[in-house]
Amino acid sequence: MSNIQNTTVIIIGAGIAGIKAATTLHQAGIKTLILEARDRIGGRILTYQPKNSKYKYDLGACWFHSTSSNPVFAKSVELGQIDYVFDDKPVLFVGPDGALSDEEVGSLGPVVGQIKSFASAKKQVDDVSLKQAVAEYLFANDKSLSDQQKKYAPSLVRFLEIPNGCSWEGVSARLADPGAGNGRDAFVKSGYSDVLKQELDGSKYPVEENILTGKVVTKVKTLEDGSIEVFTDDNSIYKSEFAIVTIPQAVLKISGSDDETISKEKGAIKFEPSLPTKILDGFKKTHMTSLSKVIFEFDKSFWPDVEKFIIVPKPDESLKLLSTKTTKPNFKTQEHNKPPESNAKLDPFDYPYLIANLQSLRNIPALMVLAPAPATQLLETKGGEFAWNFLKPIIANLSNLKIDELPKEGPKVTVTTNWTNDAFSRGSISGNAPGDNLVNDGLIDGVGNLRFAGEAYCYEGHGNAHGAYLSGLKEAEFIAGKLGHKL
Repeated sequence: MSNIQNTTVIIIGAGIAGIKAATTLHQAGIKTLILEARDRIGGRILTYQPKNSKYKYDLGACWFHSTSSNPVFAKSVELGQIDYVFDDKPVLFVGPDGALSDEEVGSLGPVVGQIKSFASAKKQVDDVSLKQAVAEYLFANDKSLSDQQKKYAPSLVRFLEIPNGCSWEGVSARLADPGAGNGRDAFVKSGYSDVLKQELDGSKYPVEENILTGKVVTKVKTLEDGSIEVFTDDNSIYKSEFAIVTIPQAVLKISGSDDETISKEKGAIKFEPSLPTKILDGFKKTHMTSLSKVIFEFDKSFWPDVEKFIIVPKPDESLKLLSTKTTKPNFKTQEHNKPPESNAKLDPFDYPYLIANLQSLRNIPALMVLAPAPATQLLETKGGEFAWNFLKPIIANLSNLKIDELPKEGPKVTVTTNWTNDAFSRGSISGNAPGDNLVNDGLIDGVGNLRFAGEAYCYEGHGNAHGAYLSGLKEAEFIAGKLGHKL
């Protein structure tokens, strides 16, 4: 048997939750050790420089959300080390037929707002998919809506697929709208990895000694005295008084699976004793989803000088017949995060997109496309050449060009994310199917000295990097209190 290495707190995962927990405990004089499966730190924070580009791009987190209550943003402003911009100038809405006028968008706005309120008012027991809620609203208000509103308002509502990373056919109507947040959003220009560096440098955390990369945890065992042993795939064993697990929700869920084949997949962790029923039952009511990014870099920009484009999908043909129905519509809920069928005939305007203009935001001739599932599965699996050919009609429309007027050589650089296919993430953000709970409260409660932290295991900042940061801070405070240390 390998020698057992001892420390006070073991942290599994070197994302922002794990790093914040570690730096907080370190500053309190508590010994920590971070075990990270990948060969890098950051988790779903990844600032990447392609080989044939002089620019770096954030493939994970890239915005400070809810800046009025975001401690990561507040620290960045105080220290002055992170370059950012508030990207809240008017956006350009673009549909299959080109840009929408301000008048067109303005006439649809109140109806879109009413639909969001209608969907959010659903009770958990009566929750349905967002598409079903939209259909119910249209059916109930048919006589008071214009043909234009009935045709195009649902397409604008579908922009909620972006923050949810999931088709409106599979996302919870009740939880789909994240609301306005608490304050403006700020785009990180200097790279979000610098935010992690700021945290580590500011705490003087001993990175070389206390963060071990390439350490794939396979088992976490809680002993009778409450201490914890952590086993890795290279036959190392670590022992501590406390452990904080910060792996993504999708990876944690397969760790608790009853299916032995699934529970032995790469990245899964065996817990001894098994996780309590409250947590396992909570897994059934929480999900992870797939928001992807595609970055196209060119020699020079050829699109309008606006900060962002919202791509409005084509009207859903299945909603057209609601005016002729005499009974309440009933659309089948799609499996959450379901990939498209292999033989499906897909049009790029089947989906909504958010496109950030990096020429405007960072003075880089590039566009950053955010796409929800099931477009994500296509883009991440098939890669760059497919992404450019698939999204050409979108780029042409927002640029007011014909497809054959786009640069014949295509993008100079194309980068696609791979979060869905990555065994150590299996998705990009937490998501919600109809009837879900926002958070698995059992993970917030923890199991004695076994704690959990991350963007999915919190209410404040849920789904965001600063939520993970706050979650890591909370668990560090809990442990410090148990050990009699003051922060």
